[in-house]
Amino acid sequence: MNNIIAWITYSVVYASIIMMGALGETLTEKSGHLNLGVPGVMYISGFLGYYATFCYEQSTANPNPFLIVVISLGVAAIVGGFAGFLYSLLCVSFKCNQNVVGLLLTAVCVGFSKSISFAVGITTTSKADFSGTVFNARIPGLSAIPYIGPVLFGYGFSVYLVILLAILAGIFLKRTRYGLNLRSVGESPAAADAVGINVTRYKYVTTVVGCAICGVGGVMYVLGYGGGQWSTNNDIEAIGWLSVALVIFSSWKPIHLIWGSIIFGILFWAYNYLPHVVALPSFTGAGELLKMLPYIVTIIVLVVNSAKKKKENQPPASLGISYFREER
Repeated sequence: MNNIIAWITYSVVYASIIMMGALGETLTEKSGHLNLGVPGVMYISGFLGYYATFCYEQSTANPNPFLIVVISLGVAAIVGGFAGFLYSLLCVSFKCNQNVVGLLLTAVCVGFSKSISFAVGITTTSKADFSGTVFNARIPGLSAIPYIGPVLFGYGFSVYLVILLAILAGIFLKRTRYGLNLRSVGESPAAADAVGINVTRYKYVTTVVGCAICGVGGVMYVLGYGGGQWSTNNDIEAIGWLSVALVIFSSWKPIHLIWGSIIFGILFWAYNYLPHVVALPSFTGAGELLKMLPYIVTIIVLVVNSAKKKKENQPPASLGISYFREER
């Protein structure tokens, strides 16, 4: 039973980070742009958000928890938003190939972050302990309830924040005029343009906001999941690719990201907990095979949705296609 509770707890924390990246990418794709730069955006935003709060924590004997949250999330959102602006400049204004720009953004952001971390002396032993404590603070009393407490209330504020954002994003896309305009831009930018919707503005704003949300997911990983300890490995980058896969898995619906991300988290952590819960034969490479489960399930869902050919489960019609107004 303890193994199952631990499995669910770790899965939910991990899922919240994947969900944050997927939520930002969902908004971007709703405007008709496929941004494969999500892993890089999460990586550089995670590092700079962490570094900002690390410097603040080191500069004072009594760091303020509220300022730690504001600094870390604020810097991560600004960095992510700026990366989204660069992507928009290249893909919306200059009509560059979206796949190439996204992959280039990932490579540049990851490489730049690693170089800067070495230059400023940030190593794998550098840790913002107090910041990690702030992000992992649990709800007093409720988290101590046997069995139920750790599963429902045993998480930091960021887990509940991303669930709230997913709900609000779902309401925005379905129940507001701006959300409907955004969906029309993603489906048919020419038709949206013909009725007076500023296609360029919607693409810019949603991409910048989407990347800012992805950036917040990056710093959540470092300060929340990582407990405030920076690492130069590619774990954040891997989460970024899972986030892109989750967008497909959830059929581009923000509300579905909530349960979809938890499934992803459970499947990802299966390699660590499943052999203890169910007696499975162990062999070399078994853990690596189990880590493939989220991607395998995504492929299955993509095939099933394509076979059903239901419009509501398909990506925006103009996804990945540059819009040339003169061809309208």
